[in-house]
Amino acid sequence: MKRNVIAVLMLFGIALTALPCTTAIVSGKYTVDGRPLMLKNRDRSGSDNVFVTGNSGKYAWTAVVPISDKSDRGVMYGQNEVGLVVMNSTSYNLEQKTTNELKRGNIMCWALERCATVDEFEAMIAEMKYFSYGSNYGVMDAQGHVAYFECGHLGYKKFDADDPTVAPHGYIIRSNFGMTGDIKEGKGFARYQKATDIMEKAYQQKNISWKTLLSMARCLEHGMTKVNLYDQMPADENDELVVSFADFIPRYSTMSTYMVQGVKAGENPSLTTGWTCISCPIVSVAIPIWWTKESLFPQVVRRDENGRCLLVDWANTFKSYIWPWEYSDGQSYIRLGRLINKSGTGIMQQILPVEEEILKRGEKLQAQFYKKKHVDADKLKSYYEWVDEFVAKEYQKIGDSHHLKKN
Repeated sequence: MKRNVIAVLMLFGIALTALPCTTAIVSGKYTVDGRPLMLKNRDRSGSDNVFVTGNSGKYAWTAVVPISDKSDRGVMYGQNEVGLVVMNSTSYNLEQKTTNELKRGNIMCWALERCATVDEFEAMIAEMKYFSYGSNYGVMDAQGHVAYFECGHLGYKKFDADDPTVAPHGYIIRSNFGMTGDIKEGKGFARYQKATDIMEKAYQQKNISWKTLLSMARCLEHGMTKVNLYDQMPADENDELVVSFADFIPRYSTMSTYMVQGVKAGENPSLTTGWTCISCPIVSVAIPIWWTKESLFPQVVRRDENGRCLLVDWANTFKSYIWPWEYSDGQSYIRLGRLINKSGTGIMQQILPVEEEILKRGEKLQAQFYKKKHVDADKLKSYYEWVDEFVAKEYQKIGDSHHLKKN
């Protein structure tokens, strides 16, 4: 079916561009460690993110919201204390004005407050009946279930990653269209195609892991043209080569990445791990996040006393360096040597070793949590203190090497 979707679009000559989000879910039956997975590349122009917490409902939760949202309820994705995880992508072919104008972020916030399982999420949206804002909601729970709900003006339909008739290889991809709508009205098909290619290769190699999905978030090969930017790398960052950067999985409008590694049935829900880039993944490092009753997070992913976020500010500085043109068309073109080059001095090439150290220590900590069967708050606090110091120092070094000052 996936190949047929792309073939139809090419036949009708439909534009393969869109603004928001590339997402994926994977059944734990097909992953290397038996735990389900979920990915969201959040695309939205001019909307930076921060981590926040909430405890006004039945369940406490942690989520990412726009940094400007002082209510902290415009949830873009998140997880709660009982292991429910929720995300979404806009579905343009499911939108139509109705009397139900509930915002997507409010729906996800309510889900985190009220729901413990995929079934409870379904019961919640069933009461809402119709949706003005077409959306593909990805939902995971602590029983190992993971599914999409395509919601729009016709109601909703569930797509279960454990159902072999829906997901014969255990994964489902969604960008900005739903299978229940008119396919010609959808968007984001180039990203859908590339994500499908990556997941199918990992399935054939029996190697689907959270790292597969995290690397997908940074993929520099175009899903339709097959152009791979690594094949075009200039000698160094001073080379003025300009290349098109339109509708790759990561884009100028990609504001964050959420890669969630769920738990197996019977495991402690607090072990649900979000490997998260708080800003665009080609200029930001992934940091593991767990829900804790102490609301522990690195400061570099939260608002400071001035309402700013250090990692977001540095990421925006690096984006301005890679995308140096401020007018609208400029967002489709980058100075490739400033991102990647043969000398290894590109921004992404410099942040990946920083991330590698963060993830190496994070995986070691995660293994200790699995062994103890719970998240050790003291160890997590110490880890996050190290992350804050390490990120601030390493990002400053990267900025200095390019003569850049944090926004």
